[in-house]
Amino acid sequence: MIALREKRTVFVENLHTLPDPRWDGAVTRVARAGHVICGPDYAISRLSSPGFDLLYCREGQGTIRIGEELRRIGPSTCAVIAGDQPHGHFADRQDPWVLYWLRITGAEATEMMRLLFGPAGRIPIARGAAVADWFSRLFDLMRERGTNQDLLINRQIGELWSLLNAERLALESDRLPPALMRLIAAMGARPELRWTAEDMVSTARMSAAQLRRLFSAHLQTTPRDWLRRQRIQRAQDLLLRQGVTVSAVAEACGFSDIYHFSREFRRVVGLSPTAWRQSDGGGGL
Repeated sequence: MIALREKRTVFVENLHTLPDPRWDGAVTRVARAGHVICGPDYAISRLSSPGFDLLYCREGQGTIRIGEELRRIGPSTCAVIAGDQPHGHFADRQDPWVLYWLRITGAEATEMMRLLFGPAGRIPIARGAAVADWFSRLFDLMRERGTNQDLLINRQIGELWSLLNAERLALESDRLPPALMRLIAAMGARPELRWTAEDMVSTARMSAAQLRRLFSAHLQTTPRDWLRRQRIQRAQDLLLRQGVTVSAVAEACGFSDIYHFSREFRRVVGLSPTAWRQSDGGGGL
């Protein structure tokens, strides 16, 4: 592989799809995808393109240009390029990259890219073999060209989101300040406790203002909202158990009374605790 990279560009895979218009607006599309072993002269430049280009650099290095901004991309990195402005990507001449890539358009793609990649536009990848395997299975679907191709690819894209989000969460966990890790571990273990502002400050060993800034910067929420979700998740677990009353669930999850519990549960879940328990999604068969 290295000898090829030093001499010329080789497209291992270069695939496209013809989307079925029946599913417009309902699924996320993959218009094109491929696997390329880049030579030193490999360069792509466009004024615009539909959707987003997602690049996974398996080996080597290169540069992404978005407008006037240049972003250096190294090995084991996934990066995204928005196609709504002039852009390009270029292999490093001394160490040209090996890329897996795809172009994504359609339902919710813009919001997913914002949530997953953030302002940096990249995610370091620890499980490179899993991402490469995902691309291999995508290529198989694109070659089949079956009548159900759009929906199968949409399902495959959902798996990619999960892979990338797991990588992002692992990275964020590694970067969480010790004070924040200490507090969320304590609250996650005992969400039923009152957890006053003083309790949180004492556990984190920092001021309330500093604590709010950490939650906002690293978890995009507030300490109280984070705790509320922990309590509701525990409440859902308990509601699935036979013979446990709603009032007992409220008490076990740290809510002051059943009315407060029902109000907060409905606000987060969209249903009352009783309705959720009785629903197909909550109660099962």
